[in-house]
Amino acid sequence: MTMNIKSTSNHKLFTYLLYISLSCFFTSLLNIIHTVYILKIEFTAASFLIPSTAGLLFGWMLAHIKVLSTKLSTMAYTDSLTHIYNRLHFAHFLDVEIDKVKRYGGTFSIIFFDLDHFKKVNDNFGHMVGDKVLEQITNIVSKANRSADIFARYGGEEFIILTPETDISGALIHAERLRNDIDKFEFKTVGHVTSSFGVTEFISEKDTLETLLDRADKALYLAKDLGRNRVEKA
Repeated sequence: MTMNIKSTSNHKLFTYLLYISLSCFFTSLLNIIHTVYILKIEFTAASFLIPSTAGLLFGWMLAHIKVLSTKLSTMAYTDSLTHIYNRLHFAHFLDVEIDKVKRYGGTFSIIFFDLDHFKKVNDNFGHMVGDKVLEQITNIVSKANRSADIFARYGGEEFIILTPETDISGALIHAERLRNDIDKFEFKTVGHVTSSFGVTEFISEKDTLETLLDRADKALYLAKDLGRNRVEKA
């Protein structure tokens, strides 16, 4: 999925905070009604402020716990720099897709790519500039991916895409578009950056997660061996 995970989490958190605030407000109103009309207690500032303050404090505590829970959850399944899925969570999606195809048929492909000579970027311009390049790469690829595609940072300058319901020919077309988008992009400070791609299709009769990833990795290194800035299949 190429959606902005961080933005989605922030939207959910805002909705939760709004819900807590409204709950506290209506609790205060119900307290006033209960105090004045049912218990027949004279309404005073204290009878309103004390329970209202307690309700708001409790709501703030719940919201704070929710913020911490959301941050921990996000850290567990996303890459801290690019805010796309990390390698561990990508493996979960891949397991699910393999199980689906083996049960119900169909196919999918894997696009594995990394940046050519990226060490030179870090050595010549520094790691902060290198991190900025990785963020820009993420944006370029995310814009080109379909909403159904699962995009993750595999490690360092390596990225991987799961393309559901896509055979090898479709995945090759998509990979070539990504390669071209990266190749023609003018990166601030760095200038020109290229990338190499390895593409493979899942074969349900014989593939496992390990064999699929190994084949994609070999295709990537074939692209490296043949001169880089190209797409190869396996």
